[in-house]
Amino acid sequence: MFKAIYPSSKDFYYLINAMSKLSDSIILNFTQEGIISRYLTDDKVLMGVLNIPKDSLEEYSIEKEVSVKLDLTNMKKILGKARSSKSRLEITETDAGIKIVIVDDKSGTRSNIYVKGEKGEIQNLKEPSVSLTVSAAFSGDILKTIIDDAEEISEEAEFSAEDDYIKIYVEESGKTYTAFLKNSKPLSSLEIEKPSKSIYSLEVLKTVASAANFSSSLKLNFGTNLPMKIEASGEKGASLFFWVAPRM
Repeated sequence: MFKAIYPSSKDFYYLINAMSKLSDSIILNFTQEGIISRYLTDDKVLMGVLNIPKDSLEEYSIEKEVSVKLDLTNMKKILGKARSSKSRLEITETDAGIKIVIVDDKSGTRSNIYVKGEKGEIQNLKEPSVSLTVSAAFSGDILKTIIDDAEEISEEAEFSAEDDYIKIYVEESGKTYTAFLKNSKPLSSLEIEKPSKSIYSLEVLKTVASAANFSSSLKLNFGTNLPMKIEASGEKGASLFFWVAPRM
């Protein structure tokens, strides 16, 4: 049996809603380190990772590591009705899946919901093990703006970094689009270990931008011909990671 208490049902809803942009179902792995879920698209170009570490939970106990596969449509409906910043969420194991309790700390009311799930072994899906040489942080709406502008010209964009800037370049049919991102203009941080360059699908990045739109800031990492990693953080310690495969 397991029990987990996350301090914000609103935050948890945004994380679940983000994963629903990738799949209709989710596998929650209840491990000794916390709750984690990984999903890789069938074409293997995008991976979404939900990470709720043990120290971000108000309470966490587990007798045996287990995974539970849940329908995201039902989860969104349930959690969408309890998006209060004043409520927390309890998850406990049942014979048929999980029990979700929404506790409103202001009024003291408790809502109990039972969700059917398919139990199994811990998911054995690995994230890319790569050393990325470029790291940047910026406001969440910047990525969406760049993608919207670049998509009018092409379906892919070249990301490169050198000196003190990141360059996004798009070219097709005689048309070009270029964006330069520098520290404070508009990046909040930028680290470049060495010059790097890679090409990524704008359609995939658009999916990521849509999934991560709940976060006020994003972290982006990439390297030459390596997967791009984009991180969106929740307000209470959980986070989402998106891995985007490069185009070769």
